[in-house]
Amino acid sequence: MIKSPFTPRDHKDFRILMFYPNLHMSALMPQVIGIFTALFKREGYTIDLFDCTFYQDIDVINFGKNANEERVKNRNARAYSNNEWNEKGTKTKWGIKEDFVKKVQEFKPDLILVSVLESTYFLAMDLLNNVPQKDRNYKTLFGGVFATFASDKLIKNELVDYVCRGEGEEAVIEMCKKLSNGERIDNVRNFTLKGDGQIYKNPLRPAVDLNSVPIPDWDLFDPGSIYRPMQGKIWRAVGIETQRGCPYTCTYCNSPSNNVIYKDDGQRIFHRKKSIKRIKEELDFLVKKYNPDLIYMVVDTFLAMSNKEFDEFKDLYMDYKIPFWMNTRAETITEYRAESLEEMNMLRMNIGVEHGNFEYRKKYLKRNVSDEIQIKAFEMVADKKYTSCANSIIGMPDETRDLIFETIRFIRKLPKNIDATGAFIFAPYHGTPLRELAIEKGYLKDHEIASVSNTAHESMLTMPTISKEEISGILRTYSLYIKFSESRWNEIKIAEKSNKEGNAMFKKLGEEFDQKYSFSESSKVDLH
Repeated sequence: MIKSPFTPRDHKDFRILMFYPNLHMSALMPQVIGIFTALFKREGYTIDLFDCTFYQDIDVINFGKNANEERVKNRNARAYSNNEWNEKGTKTKWGIKEDFVKKVQEFKPDLILVSVLESTYFLAMDLLNNVPQKDRNYKTLFGGVFATFASDKLIKNELVDYVCRGEGEEAVIEMCKKLSNGERIDNVRNFTLKGDGQIYKNPLRPAVDLNSVPIPDWDLFDPGSIYRPMQGKIWRAVGIETQRGCPYTCTYCNSPSNNVIYKDDGQRIFHRKKSIKRIKEELDFLVKKYNPDLIYMVVDTFLAMSNKEFDEFKDLYMDYKIPFWMNTRAETITEYRAESLEEMNMLRMNIGVEHGNFEYRKKYLKRNVSDEIQIKAFEMVADKKYTSCANSIIGMPDETRDLIFETIRFIRKLPKNIDATGAFIFAPYHGTPLRELAIEKGYLKDHEIASVSNTAHESMLTMPTISKEEISGILRTYSLYIKFSESRWNEIKIAEKSNKEGNAMFKKLGEEFDQKYSFSESSKVDLH
């Protein structure tokens, strides 16, 4: 049995620091921090927040160089106005390690709650490790995607005390109550924790009712945090979660694995949807409180819904018509939906292509959608007022240069006004079948963690079919291969190399690209 290390106290005397180890200028104010802010306020805890989003030295910690500048150089993102950002957004700053230590020393938390992705795990550890030993009078509780699928690894870290697997809304509140009440804590479901010389890994509780989850409260964030760049403009942007989980089984993504772990634990399927009534309630609240001019649908596959559900959402959203963006799959798009989304004032649609070879998609990625269906989907959205983006991944297990170029050639078949200038290197995240395949084939070691520092610019996989250097070279020239004619590909291949000749060619072709396609190295980068 493990008992709380704290003496019993009122909730107001129990201090919780929420720690958000985000990447520099990445994503919106997160749902999880907003939800837990609302929950902790409801329970009467004393809370505060440390947000990493606007610290420029994150790039130094993760990359050793400015990630924004690299994305601009590679023509993977559009520029936005530096002046406009300075007028509206939170000012970027330096000194993240010093500020984090200062926050801990001044707030004196009993518990530090860390919502961590695999890509931000090392950043979180670096900052926690920077706290002087004399100030470590707290316990740490880790939750999030990485915590869910790598709890066995996390719990062995001396800086980690408690790990919440799966959904945390009910589990974390129960744990905080037991901690603040001085009660037994080793029997809290969803938790992996250590004590008495052993590790406790408790079963999962049922998935939460999404309609009962509090509407996010982002009051702890700097007011400027609501602003984010998108397509060359600075927006007041918030997210809304209309569904949770995903009904598909893509092997490069760990979201479908939630269906597996919840089923294995005797629970119902993880993928659920909020009622249209609750969505309306949430939209009304967000509009009144935050007055957004852009909304992000925080859903893995937004259009994974029936025609009836889509019509219900359309009828509801026509009363708002706030520009929004979302992610979906080609097979979820119809002519009717494409036209309806335009009527609803959609701004941007991200469609996952991922790979251009059908047999590879089917065998390795569990995506059986045909080339014809994908092309037809892009044709249906090509002439609409909103932007449509084709996402792709390179450097997946057993890929060759020829296979990567099948993806490039496939993207080139899409309508010319489709935004398809960027790709991502495959990241072998915990909880993904492709990670297990890579380990099985000897391309990856089990202990390796897919942080942003080791996946942003090069592959983690050591494969006989293609080198890490070649994958990195294709990544930096990907936009050039998409936009320039094949007659120029010999020049682009030279530009793949990070040597004197290659860098000179990359600079030359990049300048030509900027003139034709309006990308600018001198401007800040739009990460979306």
